Amino acid sequence: MTKKKAINPKPNKIALVAIAIFCIVVFFGGYFLIQSLTPKSFKIEADLYGASEAIDIDKDTYEKLIEEKKSFVIMVDKPDCYTTADMRKRMTEFPDDMQFKYYRIMWSQAKESSLHEKVKFVPSVAIIKNGEIVDFLDADSDEDTPKYNEAQALQDWIKSYVIFE
Repeated sequence: MTKKKAINPKPNKIALVAIAIFCIVVFFGGYFLIQSLTPKSFKIEADLYGASEAIDIDKDTYEKLIEEKKSFVIMVDKPDCYTTADMRKRMTEFPDDMQFKYYRIMWSQAKESSLHEKVKFVPSVAIIKNGEIVDFLDADSDEDTPKYNEAQALQDWIKSYVIFE
């Protein structure tokens, strides 16, 4: 007669740890997948769609727009800068399906505003969503150089954030 082995009622600790790790990986993997699939594009304020033109503002107006959680594009300008003159021109040369008004603030005003917390060099263009800077061009960044030099690269960058219909 053979003796039957008793079934071990204690779960295997290694198996439990493996299952816990698997669940954590699946949870965080799913979370990051959902985050990456969430569209980052948004509409700017309705009154800003239309002919491409700059609306000059000062630091107080900028701070009010931020406080009101507005969504918009802003260019930091410096009149005596050759590179800024090129960017100023590019900002008005968008195709018909991409016409919008953007705010323009002078560097002297930007330096005294909360915009200067992120934007340290001129020229720059910042994308603001609900009062928060979501991205900006950094004149000191090699990654952003094409957006300064090529109209299409600038347009593609703006279109990656702003919805045009």
